[in-house]
Amino acid sequence: MKRLNNLYYSKRIKELLAELQTAGTTLVVAPMGYGKTLAVQYFLQEQERCGKKVLCQSIYGAGAEAFWQGVCHSWQNTELGAALLQQSLPADANAKTLVLELFRQLLPQEPVYWFIDDLHLLESSEAIDFLFALSKAGFADLHLLLVSRGQIFDGSRLLELGRKVFCLDKHDLALQRDELAEYSSRCGLQLTTQQLDALHEACEGWFSVTYLNFLNYDRYQRFCLDTGSVYEMIANVLLRPLPSEQQRLLLLMGQPEEFTPEQVAYAYGTSCRESVGRLLECNAFIIRLANGRLRCHHMLKQATRHAFGLLPEAEQQMYFRRLGQWYAQQKEYEEALDWLYRGRDFDGLLAAVQQLRDWSMHPQHRQHLFDWLCECPPEILWQYPQAVLIIMRRMFSLNMVPEMLQVKEWYVTALERNTALSQRERDNYYGELEVILSFLAFNSITGMSEHHRRAYKLLSGAPQTLSKQGIWTFGAPSVLGLYLRTGCSLRQTVEDMQECMPPYYLLSGWHGAGAAELTEAEALLLQGRIDEMDMPLQKAYYQAEKHGQECITICCDFLEMQRDLFRGVYSSKAEAYSRHQWQLQPWKQSMLLNTADMCAGFYYALLGKPEYIPSWLTDGNGQQPSVLYPARPCRNYISAQCLLAQGQYTELLVRWSDWEQECRPYSNFLCLLYLQVQRVAAFAGRGDVTSCRASLKQALAMAEADKLVLPLAQNIALLRPYLEQEAQGECSAAAAAALHLGQQMEAGRGQIMSARFAEAGLQELTEQELQIAQLAAARHTNREIAQRLSLSEGTIKQYLNKIFAKLQIDAAAKNKRHQLERFFSNS
Repeated sequence: MKRLNNLYYSKRIKELLAELQTAGTTLVVAPMGYGKTLAVQYFLQEQERCGKKVLCQSIYGAGAEAFWQGVCHSWQNTELGAALLQQSLPADANAKTLVLELFRQLLPQEPVYWFIDDLHLLESSEAIDFLFALSKAGFADLHLLLVSRGQIFDGSRLLELGRKVFCLDKHDLALQRDELAEYSSRCGLQLTTQQLDALHEACEGWFSVTYLNFLNYDRYQRFCLDTGSVYEMIANVLLRPLPSEQQRLLLLMGQPEEFTPEQVAYAYGTSCRESVGRLLECNAFIIRLANGRLRCHHMLKQATRHAFGLLPEAEQQMYFRRLGQWYAQQKEYEEALDWLYRGRDFDGLLAAVQQLRDWSMHPQHRQHLFDWLCECPPEILWQYPQAVLIIMRRMFSLNMVPEMLQVKEWYVTALERNTALSQRERDNYYGELEVILSFLAFNSITGMSEHHRRAYKLLSGAPQTLSKQGIWTFGAPSVLGLYLRTGCSLRQTVEDMQECMPPYYLLSGWHGAGAAELTEAEALLLQGRIDEMDMPLQKAYYQAEKHGQECITICCDFLEMQRDLFRGVYSSKAEAYSRHQWQLQPWKQSMLLNTADMCAGFYYALLGKPEYIPSWLTDGNGQQPSVLYPARPCRNYISAQCLLAQGQYTELLVRWSDWEQECRPYSNFLCLLYLQVQRVAAFAGRGDVTSCRASLKQALAMAEADKLVLPLAQNIALLRPYLEQEAQGECSAAAAAALHLGQQMEAGRGQIMSARFAEAGLQELTEQELQIAQLAAARHTNREIAQRLSLSEGTIKQYLNKIFAKLQIDAAAKNKRHQLERFFSNS
């Protein structure tokens, strides 16, 4: 009796698969048709029989988003899965750390086997980086099984993983000569020694080609040893011999990535349950998945899709349309969209879109988003204003602004021509449109507010286009860094924020709560009015914490850190941020970890502790953690301040033009001012007096009108002599105010350094340096110290420079010996 579809696993293969139980990560890498997936599935079935937890994920596209959706789907119905849904694929070190922490905290307390198939289809370096980080972390109860046709990790990463990874390749999976003989016998084939030798030599242990030859031999008593293509073999052996109905059914099975028998029967259009069952029984290239669905092997899928493409176009569209309708009936609306579009069922397409208020959007939909509306007959489009609204919302997030404005006209037409809408429904649709259009007015507070006010009057409930959980600041630590558009506008910006935010709070359910008070506090800080900022800052804290707006709380912390430098108070929040020991729970947005890094980096740059600055802020390798585009100017001036603290003046000047250009699209005046001041400081650090003076005049002119002296004061160590000269010039008031404020910051910084870092700094001194430091602190001159220690004055000066550097005493400060005296008194 022939048993050609029975799966065969030799004793050798079973012993190899047993190794997977002890491996943290297993890489199965072999060309198509070597039985990679079947071997892993056989192993996992054995684990499930033993009560182990098994998760399966298949890769069907190249994109990172689809991969991450698959990750979340794999872990659904677990606490970890719920947390992962709040994240996106980690694209930087902070996000990666956060997601790994989620795995550490929330992994089930039992062995879990996570199988990810067909990784060769994935073209996302971020996804591979994530899998490597997960493998390197080596969680005891997590077994990662990764299958691909090509290399997954490069050689250096494999070396780094060492014994944490177990590898299987095509040589491990290929049928050996004795295994081929046993396999043929189990299938019920009686082959001669010569036939086995010829088959093994021709197939070289290639499992799929061996199976196709068995089928062909059973039918025609001969092998296909000289075929030019495995796909031609599949067509000749599996497709063409079938009756017409079964051919169509097999072609339909090859269209979706996964399918069910009911789905195929629905798409075919008539009752064909028995025919579907026979196909599944006699074709080992159709694989049953852990989720109960079926999948065609890639070789079969490619052959059937080629044959399907030869059908008349109208027939193809009919099947596509039925597949889309089946997904829609199952409420799998995202899956339905592409099939309905290919089937030209625009009515069904827009009806499906209307069900997708929280549409995450598959990558292929991005390519067709505008095409759907362009190709849709107007009489259908006018019946679905809500679908058009949802597509507009997605276009904004994809920065498709010109297309979005064109769709706006279609949207208005759709509303006007849809006579079935009540006035309340029509007003709600217009209100949603106003919310979307408000984003086009960023960063004009009044411009956005006009849209918000109109939306509030029109809407009868909360808008669907806003989420209180979104990051109001886009990841920036400074509100005025986002919204101060021009010089001479600080007071007006504060007033506009105070006037425009309350209506927005009502519209959005307190999204961005505390921003108005925070803007006032930041304005006072920028003007050096340190003692006046406490009240609005505390109000901002209160509103942000009351309404769960973590992004505003971080901005408050950023202001507090800068304020406390002037008061000589060390910021424990900066220390917590730099170690990521802060109040946000790990399942919140990873972007806020990058905001925390920016806060800590800027603080330690001002404090003169560059060793505490997160490396990504200055590395300049193009792999900086992601912040949303509007926040990039803030990130850039913070990076520039960090480069100044590290003495990388040339590097700052090299990057300056690119940073300056990124401030232009949204007119980020405060960020431009910071960059201009930092450019001056870099020229000063390089000793370029001419460039420094010319650039300083520009910076002072920018700061003069609104008295924005804080950026100048924060760079007093490099700018002091130039500010002293400008204090007699055209911008004397700004220069004098910056000098005064800078002296306050130096004094506060000195108190922090002496109180917080004195003991550690003193421990770094050699015995000779300690002796010289004590004499200098006792107010002995360099000559007196030199005579006492029998050294030259030049040597004493060199020693003192080293001492000041180790103790973090500003080399440009005038009261260095006074600070040195405080070090010894405090320690």
